[in-house]
Amino acid sequence: MHHFGFFEGLYLTIQLKIFKKEYFSLKTYGTIHLRQNSSDIGIFNQIFIEKEYNIKLSFEPKFIVDAGANIGLTSLFFAQKFPLATIVSLEPEIENFKNLKFNTKNYLKVIPLNKALWSKDATISLIKSSSYDSHTVSIANNVSEAVEAISLSSLMREYNPSRIDVLKIDIEGAEKEVFDSEVKDWLPKIKILVVELHDRFKPGCSKSLFKALYDYKYNMSIKGELLIFEFLDN
Repeated sequence: MHHFGFFEGLYLTIQLKIFKKEYFSLKTYGTIHLRQNSSDIGIFNQIFIEKEYNIKLSFEPKFIVDAGANIGLTSLFFAQKFPLATIVSLEPEIENFKNLKFNTKNYLKVIPLNKALWSKDATISLIKSSSYDSHTVSIANNVSEAVEAISLSSLMREYNPSRIDVLKIDIEGAEKEVFDSEVKDWLPKIKILVVELHDRFKPGCSKSLFKALYDYKYNMSIKGELLIFEFLDN
């Protein structure tokens, strides 16, 4: 697995901070796009410098779901770390999705979907904050941008994996609806769950998660902002 060393990190810092570049050609990952004046650089640091998603597994994953893929950096990291895995990358916001497709275009096993993860298949609302790359989703209404949403049950029926080896969820509070759904339809087929909770956006996310997991045996660890669950019987 490639990690960024001192000189490559210095190169990126100079290009970003001094020359204000947005496109970078990196030996291992190809050309990636990081937008100035956005959260992209912070996410890049979280994934590639701090290595929050550098999860040690005792097996080689075959099927990964990246829910809340943003511009695709986590999918890119997983694609390099687990080259045999199919990665389904869900991102509802259209500009993020365009960058997700660009950043992962050299990885044929990454499947970008312009959809949100939700409790059921539906059309829901994308509510953007003042930062153009940040958003939450809710039940559809007449004043917000409509996006398609998919449930984990439907996603598994569509791709038919024997299980989801790694399920990453970073969906800005919508995890409450996901874990309030009929989790017995999909949770027994998850081996590793990696989730970032957003009670600050939507109170009750943590409660919904741990209520959903109550009947399951797991080991839990914490890495940065991530909760990592390894299910023992799945």
